[in-house]
Amino acid sequence: MNENFVEYRAYRDKRDAQDLIDILDDHKIEYILEDNSLPLDINAVLGGGGDNMRLYVLKIDKKDFERVDAFEEECLKKEVENMDKDYYLYEYTDDELMEIILKKEEWNKFDYLAAQKILKERNKEINPELLTAINKLRVEDLSKPEESQKVMIYAGYFFAIIGGFIGFFIGLSLMYYKKTLPDGTVVYGFSEKDRKQGKNILVCSIICIVFWLFVRFYVIM
Repeated sequence: MNENFVEYRAYRDKRDAQDLIDILDDHKIEYILEDNSLPLDINAVLGGGGDNMRLYVLKIDKKDFERVDAFEEECLKKEVENMDKDYYLYEYTDDELMEIILKKEEWNKFDYLAAQKILKERNKEINPELLTAINKLRVEDLSKPEESQKVMIYAGYFFAIIGGFIGFFIGLSLMYYKKTLPDGTVVYGFSEKDRKQGKNILVCSIICIVFWLFVRFYVIM
């Protein structure tokens, strides 16, 4: 897969991605829809809810993020303008609507545009320049590493020492976990300090796994 293709949006149901896929097809923009859903029998073991466990990731080229965002907004504008007055966002306060705008990556595009429309109707319109500034600040905020993963690190060392493979995977996660920002930029999710801890956990896990396997097969037996 092209390394420039990164996650643009994730869906619980494949059908939810169809509207955006239609937009991409209309504008001849390449995309990849990854099926990361779990097998049906595993879903059942994890507590049923088959569809709730399913996850589909739509990926596009990083250079197309702004274009796709603009195309999607253009396609939704008419729907937003004609939305019913009983739409649930009308019950939101101004602060709650601003929260949607400030954290637009946590909401679907329709609600993001609807929040702007409702604020405008309340004489609290946000001009395009301010929206651009808000989005830029949000990207800068999201680009910061997650808070120190102390619990995860302690758990990693614990499982590493007892020879469990869980420690191995925790180490990998700390080292290589990345997140995609709203503008398509991909950054490491954890700080350099935590990633170094992840490397230590990984090495410790490998050593302990080999040690306990040796004890199991050559000492105890």
